[in-house]
Amino acid sequence: MGEIELLVGLNVPDTTAITAFHTLKRMGFSSLNGVKRREYYCFAVDDSAREYEEKLGRTDILVNANKHSFVIGEKGRVIAPAGGETGVLVTEKDDSCSGILSVLRERLGFTAIYSMRKGTLWLLAFERQDKAQAREIAERLLCSRHYQQYEVV
Repeated sequence: MGEIELLVGLNVPDTTAITAFHTLKRMGFSSLNGVKRREYYCFAVDDSAREYEEKLGRTDILVNANKHSFVIGEKGRVIAPAGGETGVLVTEKDDSCSGILSVLRERLGFTAIYSMRKGTLWLLAFERQDKAQAREIAERLLCSRHYQQYEVV
Protein backbone atom coordinates (compact mmCIF):
# COMPACT_ATOMS: atom_id res chain seq x y z
CA MET A 1 0.00 0.00 0.00
CA GLY A 2 1.30 3.45 -0.91
CA GLU A 3 0.21 7.05 -0.66
CA ILE A 4 -0.19 9.71 -3.32
CA GLU A 5 -0.26 13.42 -2.44
CA LEU A 6 -1.96 16.08 -4.56
CA LEU A 7 -1.60 19.85 -4.10
CA VAL A 8 -4.04 22.11 -5.92
CA GLY A 9 -3.52 25.86 -6.26
CA LEU A 10 -5.23 28.73 -8.02
CA ASN A 11 -3.79 30.17 -11.24
CA VAL A 12 -5.17 33.61 -10.34
CA PRO A 13 -4.32 35.65 -7.23
CA ASP A 14 -5.73 33.93 -4.14
CA THR A 15 -7.72 36.57 -2.26
CA THR A 16 -8.01 34.34 0.83
CA ALA A 17 -4.22 34.05 1.09
CA ILE A 18 -3.78 37.77 0.43
CA THR A 19 -6.29 38.63 3.17
CA ALA A 20 -4.58 36.23 5.59
CA PHE A 21 -1.21 37.83 4.82
CA HIS A 22 -2.44 41.38 5.49
CA THR A 23 -4.23 40.27 8.66
CA LEU A 24 -1.09 38.56 9.97
CA LYS A 25 0.99 41.65 9.25
CA ARG A 26 -1.50 43.75 11.26
CA MET A 27 -1.29 41.15 14.06
CA GLY A 28 2.43 41.92 14.35
CA PHE A 29 4.13 39.19 12.32
CA SER A 30 6.58 41.60 10.71
CA SER A 31 9.05 38.95 9.48
CA LEU A 32 6.33 37.37 7.31
CA ASN A 33 6.93 38.13 3.62
CA GLY A 34 4.08 36.23 1.97
CA VAL A 35 1.34 33.62 2.27
CA LYS A 36 0.26 31.01 -0.29
CA ARG A 37 -2.59 28.53 0.03
CA ARG A 38 -2.97 25.09 -1.55
CA GLU A 39 -5.64 22.42 -1.21
CA TYR A 40 -4.05 19.18 0.00
CA TYR A 41 -5.22 15.63 -0.73
CA CYS A 42 -3.55 12.38 0.33
CA PHE A 43 -4.80 9.09 -1.11
CA ALA A 44 -4.00 5.64 0.33
CA VAL A 45 -3.79 3.38 -2.72
CA ASP A 46 -2.91 -0.16 -3.68
CA ASP A 47 0.72 -0.34 -4.85
CA SER A 48 -0.48 -1.22 -8.34
CA ALA A 49 -2.32 2.11 -8.59
CA ARG A 50 0.64 4.34 -9.49
CA GLU A 51 -1.03 5.01 -12.84
CA TYR A 52 -3.64 6.97 -10.88
CA GLU A 53 -1.23 9.84 -10.26
CA GLU A 54 -1.83 11.69 -13.51
CA LYS A 55 -5.52 10.70 -13.67
CA LEU A 56 -6.22 12.15 -10.22
CA GLY A 57 -4.75 15.47 -11.30
CA ARG A 58 -7.12 15.54 -14.26
CA THR A 59 -10.23 14.71 -12.21
CA ASP A 60 -12.57 17.69 -12.31
CA ILE A 61 -13.99 17.21 -8.80
CA LEU A 62 -10.46 17.84 -7.45
CA VAL A 63 -8.88 20.11 -10.08
CA ASN A 64 -10.74 22.56 -12.32
CA ALA A 65 -8.47 22.85 -15.36
CA ASN A 66 -9.73 26.39 -16.05
CA LYS A 67 -8.54 27.86 -12.77
CA HIS A 68 -6.24 25.41 -10.96
CA SER A 69 -2.76 23.99 -11.30
CA PHE A 70 -1.60 20.88 -9.48
CA VAL A 71 1.44 18.96 -8.28
CA ILE A 72 1.15 15.23 -7.63
CA GLY A 73 3.52 12.52 -6.46
CA GLU A 74 4.46 10.02 -3.78
CA LYS A 75 3.95 10.98 -0.15
CA GLY A 76 6.81 13.08 1.15
CA ARG A 77 7.87 14.45 -2.23
CA VAL A 78 5.06 16.91 -2.90
CA ILE A 79 5.07 18.96 0.30
CA ALA A 80 8.54 20.44 0.12
CA PRO A 81 8.34 24.14 0.95
CA ALA A 82 10.84 26.32 -0.90
CA GLY A 83 13.70 28.02 0.91
CA GLY A 84 12.38 30.43 3.51
CA GLU A 85 8.89 28.93 3.40
CA THR A 86 7.35 26.98 6.25
CA GLY A 87 4.28 24.85 5.62
CA VAL A 88 1.28 24.55 7.93
CA LEU A 89 -1.12 21.74 7.03
CA VAL A 90 -4.60 22.30 8.51
CA THR A 91 -7.03 19.35 8.48
CA GLU A 92 -10.46 18.79 9.97
CA LYS A 93 -10.73 16.39 12.90
CA ASP A 94 -12.75 13.23 12.19
CA ASP A 95 -13.09 13.97 8.46
CA SER A 96 -13.14 10.71 6.52
CA CYS A 97 -13.78 12.47 3.18
CA SER A 98 -16.51 9.89 2.55
CA GLY A 99 -18.35 11.99 -0.05
CA ILE A 100 -15.37 12.64 -2.32
CA LEU A 101 -14.04 9.12 -1.75
CA SER A 102 -17.38 7.60 -2.75
CA VAL A 103 -17.49 9.60 -5.99
CA LEU A 104 -13.87 8.71 -6.83
CA ARG A 105 -14.35 5.00 -6.16
CA GLU A 106 -17.89 4.35 -7.38
CA ARG A 107 -18.54 6.88 -10.14
CA LEU A 108 -15.06 7.57 -11.51
CA GLY A 109 -13.52 4.10 -11.19
CA PHE A 110 -10.64 4.78 -8.78
CA THR A 111 -11.27 1.46 -7.01
CA ALA A 112 -7.71 1.07 -5.69
CA ILE A 113 -8.10 4.10 -3.39
CA TYR A 114 -8.76 2.82 0.13
CA SER A 115 -8.93 6.08 2.07
CA MET A 116 -8.05 9.72 1.76
CA ARG A 117 -7.35 12.88 3.76
CA LYS A 118 -7.79 16.48 2.73
CA GLY A 119 -6.82 19.82 4.14
CA THR A 120 -5.35 23.22 3.44
CA LEU A 121 -1.60 23.73 3.14
CA TRP A 122 -0.54 27.27 4.05
CA LEU A 123 2.95 28.22 2.84
CA LEU A 124 4.34 30.99 5.00
CA ALA A 125 7.33 32.90 3.60
CA PHE A 126 9.61 34.30 6.30
CA GLU A 127 12.95 36.07 6.03
CA ARG A 128 14.30 32.73 7.34
CA GLN A 129 12.35 29.58 8.18
CA ASP A 130 10.65 29.98 11.52
CA LYS A 131 8.64 27.00 12.74
CA ALA A 132 7.88 28.61 16.10
CA GLN A 133 6.21 31.59 14.42
CA ALA A 134 4.41 29.23 12.02
CA ARG A 135 2.92 27.40 15.03
CA GLU A 136 1.82 30.69 16.57
CA ILE A 137 0.23 31.81 13.29
CA ALA A 138 -1.60 28.49 12.99
CA GLU A 139 -2.94 28.73 16.52
CA ARG A 140 -3.96 32.40 16.28
CA LEU A 141 -5.49 32.53 12.79
CA LEU A 142 -5.24 29.55 10.44
CA CYS A 143 -6.66 26.76 12.62
CA SER A 144 -9.80 26.57 14.76
CA ARG A 145 -9.03 24.20 17.66
CA HIS A 146 -12.71 23.28 17.95
CA TYR A 147 -12.83 21.24 14.75
CA GLN A 148 -9.39 21.42 13.12
CA GLN A 149 -5.83 20.32 13.79
CA TYR A 150 -2.57 21.45 12.26
CA GLU A 151 0.91 20.19 11.57
CA VAL A 152 3.99 22.26 10.72
CA VAL A 153 5.75 20.68 7.74
